[in-house]
Amino acid sequence: MRVIAKASATRGGALPWVVAVVVIVVALAAWLWMREPVAVAQAGMDRDVATAAVDDRSASTHTAQPAASLRQTQDMPSNDPDDLASYFQPGDPEPTGAQVIEALQQAGVRTGLGAFNPPGTSPPLIGLAVPEGYELPEGYVRHHQVTDEGVAIEPILMFSPDFILRDVQGRPMAMPADRVVPPALAPPGMPRRQIRIPPR
Repeated sequence: MRVIAKASATRGGALPWVVAVVVIVVALAAWLWMREPVAVAQAGMDRDVATAAVDDRSASTHTAQPAASLRQTQDMPSNDPDDLASYFQPGDPEPTGAQVIEALQQAGVRTGLGAFNPPGTSPPLIGLAVPEGYELPEGYVRHHQVTDEGVAIEPILMFSPDFILRDVQGRPMAMPADRVVPPALAPPGMPRRQIRIPPR
């Protein structure tokens, strides 16, 4: 009796699956390879169309604007009227606080910096210095001030806003316009020394 070796059923059954997987992988690779040039070509066309549109817009804008307008647009850092940079060219000297406040007030801006008086337009009031810890009688107040540079000045003696100055008979007297107390009307016992404004 003769024995003939047969191919294993397991080995023969796997072959169709391997072939199928190889075919699918090759087909997928071919599909991706063919699709990539199309996508690249499409992207190139889109980029060309976009560039042409920008060039057209740019050309029409340049022909519509006169040279002086273009020069002004390039010179001005900002077209916003509320931007301080709109009023100063690069290289201009830095504006002072007084110039900024004056410009804001001339433009009708009365908020922020525009709410302040320009430096030097409201000099500090000169009056009697109120010693620290001195207890003021009714009708008098300490008035605190600072210089334009922000340096504190000694408080001066002023009449309180609701105080009515009276003579010895009790009749109302004329109040100083700035309400600063003159030495003759200072409270009894208070030192009569005028403040000194700190040097600039």
